[in-house]
Amino acid sequence: MRYTTRPRCQGGFHVRSFGPVAGVTLLLALAGIAQGDAAGPFETKLASDKQAVHVLNRLAYGPRPGDIEDVRRTGVEAWIRQQLNPAQIPENRALATKLTPLPTMQLATWELLEKYQPAQNAIRVAAPPTLTQLLNASQLQQVLNGSPEQKLAVLMSLTPEVRRQVLAVAPRQLIEAAPELQQEAERARQMEAQMRTRELQEQQRKLRPPLNELLTSAQILDLQNGTTEKKMAVLTSLDKESRTKVFRTLNAATVPEAFKREALAVMNPQQAVLNELIEARLQRATYSTRQLEEVLVDFWMNHFNVFSGKGQVRMLLASYERDAIRPHVLGKFHDILVATARHPAMLFYLDNYLSQAPRDNNAPQPNVVNGGAVPRPGLNENYARELMELHTLGVNGGYTQKDVVEVARAFTGWTIFDPNRVGEFDFNPAMHDRGEKIVLGQTIPRAGGESDGLRVLEILARHPSTAQFIARKLAQRFVADDPPKPLVDRVAATFQKTNGDLRAVMETLLLSREFLSDGAFQAKTKSPLEMVVSSLRAFNAEMTDTTAVAQRLTELGQPLYGKSEPTGYPNTGELWTNSAGLLARMNFATALMAGQIAGVSVKTDTLPANDARRAFTQVTGVAPGADTIAAIGTSGSETPLPASALGTVIVASPDFQKR
Repeated sequence: MRYTTRPRCQGGFHVRSFGPVAGVTLLLALAGIAQGDAAGPFETKLASDKQAVHVLNRLAYGPRPGDIEDVRRTGVEAWIRQQLNPAQIPENRALATKLTPLPTMQLATWELLEKYQPAQNAIRVAAPPTLTQLLNASQLQQVLNGSPEQKLAVLMSLTPEVRRQVLAVAPRQLIEAAPELQQEAERARQMEAQMRTRELQEQQRKLRPPLNELLTSAQILDLQNGTTEKKMAVLTSLDKESRTKVFRTLNAATVPEAFKREALAVMNPQQAVLNELIEARLQRATYSTRQLEEVLVDFWMNHFNVFSGKGQVRMLLASYERDAIRPHVLGKFHDILVATARHPAMLFYLDNYLSQAPRDNNAPQPNVVNGGAVPRPGLNENYARELMELHTLGVNGGYTQKDVVEVARAFTGWTIFDPNRVGEFDFNPAMHDRGEKIVLGQTIPRAGGESDGLRVLEILARHPSTAQFIARKLAQRFVADDPPKPLVDRVAATFQKTNGDLRAVMETLLLSREFLSDGAFQAKTKSPLEMVVSSLRAFNAEMTDTTAVAQRLTELGQPLYGKSEPTGYPNTGELWTNSAGLLARMNFATALMAGQIAGVSVKTDTLPANDARRAFTQVTGVAPGADTIAAIGTSGSETPLPASALGTVIVASPDFQKR
């Protein structure tokens, strides 16, 4: 859709060409973000009229209508202190309503694994009886160890049915000792295989019966080709068990919107679990009144990144965020470090659950995780390396390759009890290296067991390099891509003085002169998540389904829980400011304002249609900058922009892309 091919003016602004991807002039202006602004005067206090906007763009996912006035009434410092104590902030009742349809968020991991495994896993074909079950002790002894004559005598003494079962499972060397029974044994094995195949087919048929066994011809026609109303009528008329069988057979595209969630839980149950986690995150970010908590959950989930695309991780993520991250974002750093180290999501993602102390020989050792036998159990250094490089000390934090090996040895035996059915932390002494370890110059005595790993975490949490690394990363997230060193040093000092009290650390950071300075104001570029959620908040969006929003985040380069590398997404803006990324942002702005994102509706009726400057200020809280003025231009025309077009210009503007 194209609004015009000639200049249009709004309050002295005009858009030269406003097509489905906004306009070339906006793209050029946005590309300027990639160059970054000058460092800025971090010693100059930010003007009071900008402070509320600033804290809402840093401690929150941007302002909703009325938020700026609320912060000004409360006072900026008082509002910051409120956000540092989220439990004392009444939560948005509407958010509770939006989270209610997400049952997986409250389930323990074992319940998720039990309820949301793929349907095919529910098929169980009984194993044939063993020789021990078919023969008494005397018969078994003669069949296994007797002479050929004794073996034949035992077999011939059995009833035909029992003999058939024995011959079907008997070792071939046993049959070779009784050549008279070789043909009978081959028939028995074939019959047994056919019986198992029939049983498997029968179970599959019960699991996925053809539609004509579940529905009438008219109902099938309505489901496949009927209107939404007819499809709804058919599905509503069925009980849940019948509907489940229907969903296993239907094409997902034919399922009406009202039944999408239930159908996905049947068709792709593990994806359904992940989708609910994504929905909960987006709903919380958009509607929660405890905004700093949500921003910090994003920060620490990214800091302790795990990837949903690796095996069982997607089934472990709900517990990971709920139990290992969220309770600790304003607690002690040591506690969040221990919680993530012990969590099965991290153990699985970085393969530490397989890490075992090497033995002195190559004889097969029991694989205590998967139940088989592995020829050479060994040390896995993945977690040890990322623990020091990404979670604590930083790449230049003073550790060596020898430290990596010693830390890996300390975490042997930190594994998962039955990843496919239970998925809980387990320490297995049989896998653990019992020897002495020396980590960063500190000796960990031999035979410490699980406490070896806990001692490593304590050493790392208290290390000065960890204080500096975490302080700089937080300052980078909340102040500037290249934060002032004096600020980082003060935050690091608080970290060390309080033994990693993250609430105290955040208080030092957020009440600093650097945070509320000219140098920090609009010095950061929004990540795709921040840009998308701040757009929804700015235009008071109603979000009934997050599927399309999550897909847009993927297109913008930031799928939630989808970063495969342990580094997580970058804390700085350079990745987000390439031309392709900026173009995708403008496409998002256009689609959002045109009502083309399913499940989302925005409100633009309050925009002053004849005053673009005032519209910008109303939405962003500040007057538009020079880049935006240059992108929109000036003209003598007085033709008003449609509200949706004006909203698109605002969301796609350089001002809105900054935070």
